[in-house]
Amino acid sequence: MSIYTAIAYGSWFVLFLVWLPGYFTSKKTVARPERGRQVGALVFIWAGFTLMFNSGGWGSFLGTRLTPRTGLPAQIGLALDLVGVVFAIWARLTIGRNWSNIMALKEKHELVQAGPYSIVRHPIYSGMLLAVLGTAMTAGSVACYLGFIFLLIGLLIRVQSEDRLMATQFPERHPAYRQRTKKLVPLVW
Repeated sequence: MSIYTAIAYGSWFVLFLVWLPGYFTSKKTVARPERGRQVGALVFIWAGFTLMFNSGGWGSFLGTRLTPRTGLPAQIGLALDLVGVVFAIWARLTIGRNWSNIMALKEKHELVQAGPYSIVRHPIYSGMLLAVLGTAMTAGSVACYLGFIFLLIGLLIRVQSEDRLMATQFPERHPAYRQRTKKLVPLVW
């Protein structure tokens, strides 16, 4: 494992440490809609993380390197990873007690539109995807890049479900918010 990959993996540990208190301090869940879609999304998300964090143990094809361990691609990958992790942490701290690890409606749920939520509607996912892409570039294996694709699919399922939930919960404010901000990539998508 290169130093770039080690730092990238370490950044995920920091992200986990920031996330952990949220499991205990979030507002009470009052509804969990679309359970079937949530399970499907979680399967893709867990498969993606499994591929990403076991990048060297997959044998010949999945272990094949697509980018080098060192040099400019690894440096760019580490920069993307760190920016993505910082953005996801910023978003997680901004959403505060409204956060849930599984799509849910919280007691006295708020439509957060400040900070990173003024840039994109789903900044935690934006940050995570950027970080996963960066980590894949540092590790360089086919498995890591497939992990990115699996995570993208899982998070897109969640984005669609969460947008529907927020539109139902905030019928007056969410349409304007949706017009003003993109899903995942500022000014683009």
